[in-house]
Amino acid sequence: MVKLSYDDVVQMLRERPEQTRTYEVESGVIQRLPLDTPECLRSMNEDEVQELADYLQTSSSALRGPFQVVDHTCSRCARPTTFLDFVKTAIDAQQHSRDELRSVLTDAKTEWLTVRGRDGGRPVLCANCDNPLLGALRCGGGEYSEYSSASYAYA
Repeated sequence: MVKLSYDDVVQMLRERPEQTRTYEVESGVIQRLPLDTPECLRSMNEDEVQELADYLQTSSSALRGPFQVVDHTCSRCARPTTFLDFVKTAIDAQQHSRDELRSVLTDAKTEWLTVRGRDGGRPVLCANCDNPLLGALRCGGGEYSEYSSASYAYA
């Protein structure tokens, strides 16, 4: 499998693919892409990172942060949106396994980018109450939306 370069990703963001898909990217690509405006993203706190680590059955120190996530609260249960919502949704929908996502978020040798296609992106459900979150999450004008870490992001 060929890793996408920064130029490949920029071109893909200009001319979005038909389907939303996750790609392995060259080292440093995620850090080079422009982030959404600061008011759209927030840093996850230690408790939220620990909750993600517990779900992935790893230690919080093994996770490659920092974790940025869209600043949003579930309209049904008032839980702040975190990386866990995206991870749990992907696992429950069998788009990725728990082992795969644990590896993605802990492996210092790989970086992954999910590129939203013209299909509008993947649905996201609140990890607490399964309320759909997708429509409420779009914000800003940068290439990223919803979340990013040192090794995984959604554009």
